[in-house]
Formats: sequence, C-alpha cells, structure tokens
Amino acid sequence: MPWFDVYRAYDDDTLTTLANAGLLRRAAKDVEAGKLAWLELREDGGALSADGQRVELDTRGPGQARCDCPAAGLCKHILGAVLWLRAQAPSPSAAPENATPDCAAEDRQAEAPGSGPSPLEEILALTPDALFKAAGIAAVRRAAATPVEHLVWHDQGAVLVLELPELGAVCRWIAGTGFAGMVSEVPAAERRTVHLIALAALRRELGSALEWPDGVAPARAQESSAASEDELRFLDQIDALLRELITGGLAHVSELTSARLFALNISARGKGLPRLAAHLRKLGGMVDLLAQRDHRVEERDVLALMARIHALCWASRTARGEQATALRGQLRRTFDETAALDLLALGAHWWQTRGGARGLTLAFWDIPAARLLQATLARPDASDASFTRLGAWKTNALWQGAGPAQQICEGALRLEQPRQAEDGRLALGSVTRAQTLPAWSCDDERIATLGYRDWTELAAQLRDMTGLSGTVIDAALLRPSAMRAPRLDEVRQRFDWAVQDERERWLVLSIPCGPEHRERIANLDRLIARGAVVRAVLVHIERSAYETILMPVSVLVDSETGKTLQAVSLDFATEPARSTPLAGRILRLFEARSEAPPGLAAPTLAARLFAPVLEVIETQAETGRLALTAAQAGALQQAHARIASVGLATPADALLAHLNHATSDSLLRLSWLCQLLAVSESLPLPE
Repeated sequence: MPWFDVYRAYDDDTLTTLANAGLLRRAAKDVEAGKLAWLELREDGGALSADGQRVELDTRGPGQARCDCPAAGLCKHILGAVLWLRAQAPSPSAAPENATPDCAAEDRQAEAPGSGPSPLEEILALTPDALFKAAGIAAVRRAAATPVEHLVWHDQGAVLVLELPELGAVCRWIAGTGFAGMVSEVPAAERRTVHLIALAALRRELGSALEWPDGVAPARAQESSAASEDELRFLDQIDALLRELITGGLAHVSELTSARLFALNISARGKGLPRLAAHLRKLGGMVDLLAQRDHRVEERDVLALMARIHALCWASRTARGEQATALRGQLRRTFDETAALDLLALGAHWWQTRGGARGLTLAFWDIPAARLLQATLARPDASDASFTRLGAWKTNALWQGAGPAQQICEGALRLEQPRQAEDGRLALGSVTRAQTLPAWSCDDERIATLGYRDWTELAAQLRDMTGLSGTVIDAALLRPSAMRAPRLDEVRQRFDWAVQDERERWLVLSIPCGPEHRERIANLDRLIARGAVVRAVLVHIERSAYETILMPVSVLVDSETGKTLQAVSLDFATEPARSTPLAGRILRLFEARSEAPPGLAAPTLAARLFAPVLEVIETQAETGRLALTAAQAGALQQAHARIASVGLATPADALLAHLNHATSDSLLRLSWLCQLLAVSESLPLPE
C-alpha cells in the first residue's frame, strides 16, 4: 500500500479530534480553491504546497507532519494536505517532475482504499509484547492498574472508534498507522495509557484478553482497609489542586486544569477509589466548560462539586471497615451473565450533562427480581456528529435482534446471556441477544408488582443519597393511586404534577421549563388532558448542588384500544395537540392562579439561613479573593447570629472559623455543610 493511502483513513471526526472544527472548515476552503499541489513525491513521504506553505508528510500520519508556517501544532495547511490526499490519489500527471519512476509505477498500482486489513484485524493481530513495547512500561503499569468495565465500540470503515464512558474518553484506531497513530482528545501525558486501556477492554470484549506482564499491576488495598500511605499522598494532591482552583478563582481557570483532573481520575481508578474518580471526571468536564466560557456550567455548581470532593477526601483519611468500603465505592462493575432476563420496557429519555456527554437511557422492569434496570447508549462528547437524539431513538440497535430503542419500548423482551451489573446496568452489544415478547395486557397481574406504591420508601432512599457514601440511584418507578392535573409554577419556572400513593400522600413531580424539556412538558400535558389511564410513572432523579427534583420521563398507560399496556416516552411521543378552545385554556389558567398548587411551599429554613453565606463564599471562589471585605464580613456575622440562634452548632462553628481566618479549606468545608443542609431540607418528600 502506498504511504499516502494512510491519509485516506482520516475522516472528518478524526481530524476534528486532532484539531478543531473551525480549522478543518478553513482547510476545506483551501482545497476547494485549488491551493494545494505536489512539490515532491518520494517512496517514504512527500511534500505539498498548501496556500503557499510547504507541508512535509510521511507514513506516520498528520500528527507527525511538518509545516513551515509559524502556527504551532496541527495547522490548516496540514489539514488541507490530508483532505487533498484523501480526496484523490496521486497520479503520474499530478506528480512533480522529480518523482521517481518507481514511485509513479507504484502509484499506478495503488491499492483501493480499504483493501488492506480492517482496524479490528490489525488490533487482534498485534501481539501483546509488541503492544506493550509501543505503549511503554509506564503506560503499561498505569493501564494494568486501571480496569474499566464499560466499552462502546463501532467500526467506521478505516477507523475503529473506542469509547470509554468511565474515563470520558473517545479513542480512534486508524487503519495502517498502528498504536502510535491512535487519536484522541486525551491530554498528551495520559494518551498512551488511555489508548492501551481502550485496546485492553476491546480485546477482553472479543474474548482475547491481554495478559499483563508479571509485576506491573500494583497490589490493591483491601476494600475494608484504611487508606494507605500512598493513598493519603494522593488525597493530598487532590486537596492541593482544589486549593489552587479556589485561590486562582473559578472565573480564571485554564484548560490545563482539566488535563490534571483527567490524570487524577485515572490514578483514582488505579488506586481502587471509583467514587472519587467519578467525581473527578465530572469536575474535569465542568472545568473544561468553564475555561471555554460555556453557558451550560456555572461557578456555583463547580464549587459545590469541589466541596463534595474535599469532604470525601477528608472522610476517606480516617474511615475504617465498612465505612471505608462505602466511601471507596464499588471497585469493579462485575457483570453477571445469567441465562435470560424477562423485561418490561418502561420507556427512554434523552439527556445531556454539563460536562458535554449525551445519550439515551432505556429503563426496564426486571420481572422476577422486581427491580429497575437501565441500559445507556451514550457519547462522552460531541465528536460523533452522527449521534443525534432522534437517531439514537430510531436507528441505533442496542442488542442483536432487538432493533432501535423505539422498537424496544413497544412492549416486553427477553435477553439471552445479558451482562448485568450489580448497580442495575445492562451492558449493550457483546454476546447478548434479544427476543421480542408480547405486550402486557391491561389486566395483567404482574402490574401489581411494579415500582413504589408508598412514597415514604422512596423518601428513605433519597435521604440516603445526600451523604458521601449513600447508594446513588438516578431513576425510580412510581405506581400512583391518583393524580392531579399538571400545573405551571410561574415563580419556580417548573411544570408540577402531583401524584398520590396508596396511603393518600402526595408527591410533586417537576419538569423545569426550558427548551430542552419542551416536548416532555407538552406530551405530559396532552397525555393527562386526554384522560389516559396511568398505571406507572418513570421518574429521573435530577440532583443539583442544592436540591433534588423528581422528573417524569415516561408513563405506562393503557393503550387507546384499552387492551394492552403502553410505554409513552415523553421525549419522543407524538401526543395529539389539545383541541380545547383558547378561551377555555385561558380561563383555566386564571383559575389555577387563584388556587394554591399542591405541594408548593415557602423557601426552606436552610435556604433562608444560608443564602447570604453562599453569596459570599461563591464570590470568593469565583474571584480567588479570600480576604473578606467589610461588607462581606458584616453579612457573615449576621448570618452566624441567625444560624447559631436555631441551634445549628456545626455550621455555625464552620462559619465562625471562616470569618476569623478565610482559607480554601474553610471555604470548601462551609460550602459542603450549606449544600448538605440545603439538599436535606429540599428533598421532594410526600405530604
């Protein structure tokens, strides 16, 4: 294969990963304008003229290309050269005069793109020794100590895309370029490690697991043991970085900080601290958005997460026994490949995190075990332009024989050889096969086993989640006995829906008003307005820094024929528009305003007490100016008097310590206490 055929494997997504979309568009305009031509063609490389600049290329790909323009890294001229080579194979007439006859002859016999081994075949053909040598011993040690259990991979012709959701990384193997030619947006210092982790996960998925060299994987601490000296030093590193973020000011963070957080995430996984690693990965994504001045993230949310990490590090230093195990989190997501699972599809919802990840999550009811299971199809960032909301719903197949999510949510199914984790997650793909089962009838006796019927059971679970070591759930299935019509809370900008349990207690479900939830709100309003018989409600538990919201995302109702059970996914349903005259809807709006909506209450005591405290410490964290002004000190002194007067001794002492000597540690400690009390008081509890 001629050396320049390597460049035909670099698609637009891969080039965007190497550079950025804007630079790629500028390079494409140069190609369209005819600003590229051969300068020199050799057997092992060549040179092109790109908009007046000389670009040197060889078999190592664009990452190792050289351009004589002053721009650092991958410039538009190198990108233009790749696009030009990708679009047309060199021919004798296009080659420069100094091209050798042998090279021209080789070009005439050039192999067609894709005629060589596929990326998957190349990976499987690579021996472990060769792979370890290419990665280096340091990367091998870190990769062996950092197990990941979830891998999503798909073939794009000459590119194999490997996604690691647990690390928030997407790696690409380019046909013909080997391990050194892999591409990702991972920081350069961690690139070889993450690439090796991805390849090891792929080999394991395909039944050809890598055997790590003897002595490279460090011995892991027992789950119930206290933190080791090495772990204590690692916790100190995290605390040091948090202090740097505070003193530097969250409004002034740089992209270098997110790279450091990524490295700490990998180290945390290697040391058996998955709960801490997950927080660090989320913080890295939020800090990256802050550096880009992205509107999807605010400094107060970053501060709240930093306070939680600081509290977790502090608690992990002294924890023993079961408490230490709970704070560490689950070390491995061990999958249990059972014979079969009979599942009822409950619906799906689309989501996007502040860190840039997006995906589609499907929920199922495990009939024999009477519990909720979920499966997620996701991308850690926006690099895959083909992964869209409707595409994930209508076209992406989840398991063999299952079809897309839209088809799965039409009834029940059976999974053969499922990979089921202890936390209720179902792995996609692999050897799992799906078989469609008949939809449940409306009088099926199994409906009585679905979900929560007593809201106090759900409340207990929500309270457990507020601490550092509680089991976190992000979805619940409710089986209400009655409900009220949804109402718009204009003050809080939420669409509230009150549902009642078997003990006649009410619980308010809410959907925040925003463009991302427009279809969800409209479909719920139309569904209830047409008088659908609601059998169960799937809620997503949305947790922010200072509150928890139960958001309805899917509803189990009787079908229009009244014979079968139907899952209505509110993000994708096509409920008919309401036929009520406009005058009637306006009259109902005024009537609703005259009545007190159920479940709405005045701001909690914690919200009133800590509002001035949060305002001051958030300003300090944003600016990096820890020295209190006279106005800030006065506001905190007044808040301290009120907090102490109601007997909240611990937050009062923390506030007094911050007043006397404001430091990064005292700020983070105070922020965590405010957050903990605010969330505890604002939980959506039954009334």
